Amino acid sequence: MNSDFQTEIVKTKEYSKVFRLFITILFLITTVYLFFIDKENQNIYLKYAAFLIYLIGIFYLFGQSFIKPKTIGVFKISDGIIHIEKDGLKKNVTLNQLEKIYLKYTDYGSWSTHSIFGNKNYIEITETSGEKHNFEILLRNRTSKNDLERILNSGEFQEKFAFRQLKNSRTEFKKT
Repeated sequence: MNSDFQTEIVKTKEYSKVFRLFITILFLITTVYLFFIDKENQNIYLKYAAFLIYLIGIFYLFGQSFIKPKTIGVFKISDGIIHIEKDGLKKNVTLNQLEKIYLKYTDYGSWSTHSIFGNKNYIEITETSGEKHNFEILLRNRTSKNDLERILNSGEFQEKFAFRQLKNSRTEFKKT
């Protein structure tokens, strides 16, 4: 049985709530101006500015899924050992050092989901020494999701594994 799983540890660019609110309000104002105000009453320069703001709003609302998250490391599980390589540091966590592994599952990536590069899932590893490792990992496709599911539900990890599936996920992550 192949017990290898490897993916990227990533860092997603997050915009502040104030910036997102500002872009959303501008997007709504320009939408109203461009599509609901009579064309004869529109100023030509204001119309072009509104159209530019509208395009910027479309990018921030819908185009973010085409931006690849920044890779900052590698997460690998093989032969019952968790290998973490992040920021130039390498860490191996064996089963006897592992207290708990917790997964916040959103979904895997595909052309129909939020990101074409893979959906971001969050994993937390707690060692018996109390040291915690929190990562954002990518699940690129159904195969990588099934590989992770099979490994974490295997006998060696099963008693130390817990997860939470977020409501917006389209596929189910099963715990046996």
